[in-house]
Parts: sequence; C-alpha cells; structure tokens
Amino acid sequence: MTEGAAAPVPSTPPAQTPASPPRPSSAGGSAAPAPATAPAAGSATAAKGGATDAPRVRVVVQVGAYAEPARAQEVRQRLERAGLKTYTHVAETPEGKRIRVRVGPFDSRAEAEKVAEKVKKLGLPAAVLTL
Repeated sequence: MTEGAAAPVPSTPPAQTPASPPRPSSAGGSAAPAPATAPAAGSATAAKGGATDAPRVRVVVQVGAYAEPARAQEVRQRLERAGLKTYTHVAETPEGKRIRVRVGPFDSRAEAEKVAEKVKKLGLPAAVLTL
C-alpha cells in the first residue's frame, strides 16, 4: 500500500515538467508533434495560443533586391519617411549578394496588400510574399 501511494505523487510533477520546456523548442520547429506527444486537453489549448503568435503565417512586402547598399538604404529611407516599418535581408544569389528591402511582417495577406498599394503609390515596386 505504501508503494501505491508513493507512485502517483512522483508521477504528477514529471508530467507537468516536460510539458513546459518543449513548448518554446517545439514552437520554432514543429507545433504538430508537441500536442500529440503531450496530454491532449491541456497541451492542445496551450499549443494553440503559442502557435497563433509566432509560427503562424508571416506576410511581407518586398520592395526590391539591390546589389548596391546605397540604393537599398535610399529605398528604405523613402519607405520609412512614408511611415512604413522596413527591414533588410541579405541573400546570396548566383549574381552575388543582394540586399532585399522589405516592409512588414504582417499577420494577414490583406494587410500586406494594402501596404503594397501604398508602396506602389510611392513609385516603387511591391511584391507580397508569404514566408
């Protein structure tokens, strides 16, 4: 009887401990395996909250990919003067390094399309991309 009483006590804490640490690790890589491995009721609800924030859909507007850093900076400044939040991403291509100037990220494609129209009104190209 002593053994039976001792078994449920250690069993409860380990179930909660593994459920907490894998969430940040799993959210970055694959969200589906985490809920399947963890208890269905509690983990599925918590995983949905985490999955909605980061690994959901990321939509950006790419304005251009420039070989010259000065040109990329000029385009960024023009966009930021118009009130748009920009960032750059350096990509290695067969033609050499290219600096991609992007606006976003946005939570929806509709948001990105609105911003793309604003970018086009500035006389710049705009392509909506899902990352």
